[in-house]
Amino acid sequence: MGAILCALVRLGLVHVILIWGTNNMSTKFRQTHDFTSEEIRRREIASKFVLANRVFYNSYLWLQKAVLLDTYRRLLTHLPWEKVTMISYIGIFAATYLVVQIVTFTECDPFNHYWIVLPDPGTCSQAQLQLIVLGVLNVITDIMLIALPIPILVMVKRSAIEKIQLAILFAVGLFIVAVTIARLPQNAKNSTAQVNRTTWASVELLAAAIVANAPVLYGLLKGQRQRSKNAASEPGSTGPSWQGLQKRSANEAEFELQGTRHK
Repeated sequence: MGAILCALVRLGLVHVILIWGTNNMSTKFRQTHDFTSEEIRRREIASKFVLANRVFYNSYLWLQKAVLLDTYRRLLTHLPWEKVTMISYIGIFAATYLVVQIVTFTECDPFNHYWIVLPDPGTCSQAQLQLIVLGVLNVITDIMLIALPIPILVMVKRSAIEKIQLAILFAVGLFIVAVTIARLPQNAKNSTAQVNRTTWASVELLAAAIVANAPVLYGLLKGQRQRSKNAASEPGSTGPSWQGLQKRSANEAEFELQGTRHK
């Protein structure tokens, strides 16, 4: 729910940012453009929205990591290293989140250079340092999440094909790693193009949503196939009933994934 709220707030902020423009402009544009007082006012407001947008954007990414971490926590239940692993991961995730948010607010000095239009505030409003810190820490924490279920995959008693399927599922996180790595040079190259930055950020948010929900969707789909198979095998049955399809346990996805440890 928190991630959805962050995404919706960001959507509203980005709408204003793209329409009104910000103080992040090329030198050539500044030299040839005649700014009106109303345009300056709008650009300053939108530039403040950019700063707020970064906070919600960072929060969205780390909330999605928390969702995935909680899913894996259930798979680690009763394992000897569960407590140490979870404490370590939570501590690292909290620390990296704080670092990203701190850098978000400390790149410009004086602080009002984040939004002033005239005189030229320089390049700090482009947040290149913040982008690099965010990208590096995002990749590190995503790789940590990819590595977390590896011991489970090794221990599980499944066929080679099933292990490959699970390995692919757990490796979906490489998708967001690839997006983040691809985004960094593109944003650096187009540092004054707000549309470019917004587009790549939106792609990264979508990738984060896919990665965070992949294990749950896998569990639901697998449970659905199993129910369909059971219903079709019952005497006099022509397939799963509508009522049967509607009866889904709240813990179904967790049960299906936990089966990778117990079977």
